[in-house]
Amino acid sequence: MTSEPRADQGLQDAAVATAEPGRALSSVSLAGAATVAGVGIAGIAVACAWSPAGASSGPEVCPFRRLTGLPCPGCGLTRSWVSLMHGDVSNAFSFNLFGPLLLVLTAVAVVIALWSLVLRDGAPLDRTRSWLSVRVVVGFVAVWLGYGVFRAVDTAAGWGIFPIIT
Repeated sequence: MTSEPRADQGLQDAAVATAEPGRALSSVSLAGAATVAGVGIAGIAVACAWSPAGASSGPEVCPFRRLTGLPCPGCGLTRSWVSLMHGDVSNAFSFNLFGPLLLVLTAVAVVIALWSLVLRDGAPLDRTRSWLSVRVVVGFVAVWLGYGVFRAVDTAAGWGIFPIIT
């Protein structure tokens, strides 16, 4: 009896090949890692360089906020990052509860991207993908969006649970 090759065998072989340590990064992976590192470093650098006073009196740039007068889930993230980078942890959480967490995740992503670029190896990216499942990402985004909706309802209802971010 000869065994027929399964239709998903090629996918399994590809998955095994990408999980091998020492796998060279493709040009697309190199570009992606460079983009993640560059954008992340730029965001963190801006948060370090921008003064907290300048950030809290800055312009209102959120299109959702301009149209509705309500905060979006991302409103206050810049101010949160600036506050955190200048040591004001309580203000960082009050501007946006997810700000400090996203700053830490950005810093981790930058380290992983730089590690992959320096080593020219896909293993750090593969290890990250192994624990960063779709379920984790969707769950995080759902909680973040729920927080944003609750914050918008708080603003619309005038409950005052969250500080108003102007």
